[in-house]
Amino acid sequence: MPRTPNEGRQSETAVSLAEFARTLRDSRRSMPQTLDEILRSARVMIAGTTTACITTLNKGERTVLATTDPLAEELCLLQYELDEGPVITEVRHLDVVVSEDLENENRWPRFAVAARGNGIASLAAFQLYSNADDLGVLQLYSAETGAFDADAVTVGEAFAAHAAIAMLAARDDEQFRAGLANRDIIGQAKGMIMERFDIDAVQAFELLSKLSQQQNRRLHLVARELVETDHPTPADI
Repeated sequence: MPRTPNEGRQSETAVSLAEFARTLRDSRRSMPQTLDEILRSARVMIAGTTTACITTLNKGERTVLATTDPLAEELCLLQYELDEGPVITEVRHLDVVVSEDLENENRWPRFAVAARGNGIASLAAFQLYSNADDLGVLQLYSAETGAFDADAVTVGEAFAAHAAIAMLAARDDEQFRAGLANRDIIGQAKGMIMERFDIDAVQAFELLSKLSQQQNRRLHLVARELVETDHPTPADI
């Protein structure tokens, strides 16, 4: 039986989402590369998207992680500057927030006026992840009124789920790589101290730990400073 046009679009969307997921899963991308791919794909896959950004609120710190262009960055920063908008007031409690017409948006009046002044008519914000101290949001903007209809929202929610998994995987990979690098620098510092002061590995580590505690700094930062100064002296220890 021939497929209807709607069934055909749904099938194409499913294939695109699967390809997006495979692309992020099968490649070892850095966090910036992952974010860029998410935004590039969002503009292609989520109908109506003109510009987009990914932003986070972490322990009170508000950060725009990645944008498609300067306009997207300006719109995301405006929410923080005005202290209103979907990211500020609603996305932590809802998976998706849509404004079909910013001309008649009463939830965030100042932000709506500013967005309209920048040529934006509608928006959709998708929660990527949320816990007590950490919130990640994919924010999409459109120059068209009513751009994010039910179909776009359905695709966006599935897309956001894949994007969140990719972001968390990239973050875990970066933390793992950083851990390996930190272990390496600590090992170098221990070796320098052992050679310099003719002590064993345990004693060298104890000296590093003591210095870390005295300075109230992480061990790997102390080790890096010692390695970069090249020749630690007893005064350094």
